[in-house]
Amino acid sequence: MANVESMEMLRDLAKRQSDKAVEDLGHLRRQHQDAEARLTQLEQYRDEYRQKLHDALSAGVSSSQWRDYQQFLASLDRAIEQQRRQLGEQQARVEGGMHRWQGEQRKFNAYDMLHTRGLHERSHRQAKDEQRQSDEMAAQLRRRQQDNGRGF
Repeated sequence: MANVESMEMLRDLAKRQSDKAVEDLGHLRRQHQDAEARLTQLEQYRDEYRQKLHDALSAGVSSSQWRDYQQFLASLDRAIEQQRRQLGEQQARVEGGMHRWQGEQRKFNAYDMLHTRGLHERSHRQAKDEQRQSDEMAAQLRRRQQDNGRGF
């Protein structure tokens, strides 16, 4: 019986760990989505700025303006590359979180199965004990009836 309670305690602990892993995974996924959104914003901003450069070139720009556009575009490209690296790192964290959750879920499932099996075994033993007691009571009743029948 203590084994069933121990399994229940381990199962509950594994469930809490699995729930925490799911919560952490959700947080990691939100961070990944935020990183994707920042990358998209940077790329859109670069495209808009390139269009401004194209429009400005049509109207004519000085060499200093050209250099400023080029430097700013280069800095945007560096920011985009940095954001892509961060997005890749975030993706790796999401995958790690997914593996962690799957491991925690497997552990919970194993403890849950052992706990359920223990409950079934305990229930089966109790049913057998009840049947044995019932059989013993019936046997005692028959012996008394037989003893009472001989006494007359």
